[in-house]
Amino acid sequence: MILSYAATRSTRKTLLTLFWCVLAFVYLFPYTWMVLTGFRHGVDTISVPPRFIFQPTLDGFRHLFEVTGFQKYLFNSAVVTIASVLLVIGVSAPAAYALAHLSKGGGMLLVAILVARIIPGIAIGVPVYLLATRLHQLDTYQALVVINVAVNIPFAMWLMRSFFMEVHPTLREAAISDGCSEWQVFTKIMLPLVLGGMLATSVFVFIAVWNEFLFALILTTSVSPTAPLAMLGFRTQYGVQWDAVGAAALLVSTPVIVFAFIMQRYLVQGLTMGSVK
Repeated sequence: MILSYAATRSTRKTLLTLFWCVLAFVYLFPYTWMVLTGFRHGVDTISVPPRFIFQPTLDGFRHLFEVTGFQKYLFNSAVVTIASVLLVIGVSAPAAYALAHLSKGGGMLLVAILVARIIPGIAIGVPVYLLATRLHQLDTYQALVVINVAVNIPFAMWLMRSFFMEVHPTLREAAISDGCSEWQVFTKIMLPLVLGGMLATSVFVFIAVWNEFLFALILTTSVSPTAPLAMLGFRTQYGVQWDAVGAAALLVSTPVIVFAFIMQRYLVQGLTMGSVK
């Protein structure tokens, strides 16, 4: 009986390991295929059946940096993303704190913020383009930063408000009783307590801005297009340059993966925040 139980337990463990291996393969297959596409010739990518054994090449990366100047688009994405994240967090944190602890009748404001986030970007594409044209801000970093900040502030405010609400109000009341100003309460007490949540929010905003495509397509032409938009250029009248597409996709996705990996401790901490003990 003991041997039968041990055999059953071993079988279950083997099946569970096999299940996780299959799940990991399915989950990682798109990224694996993207890496393979970046390091093989285009004919190997479109061959039927697909070739998993091939001669590696760096022609795709060479085409990116020597022919298209893809590094300029990566730089544009970095400038827009970093500026947008800093501004979104800088504006959303005080607003979220106010909505969580100072606002007594902010229900309608919260609904308005949520509605603003729900509106699809394509619905405001034409007004945004006309406004940027009138202000002579077309094809500039400023236009992309402003629209990305405007689009992501509602999400960041809602998310950070939930983190601030986890802090018990009595902590703020005790600090006020001790003579702290509202700004001191916010900067010296609240921010350190919700630092994990704020960094988690910055990860989500970073991913959203870095991958943003629609407004880059509407507002930029030649000076400040971002990396996702530049990938459109690899589809020509002669076909798709699959090696360049794979290399570009690898370069575009790597910063997001690296940033999320570095911030994963804060991401988990922020998403599992509890109340003050």
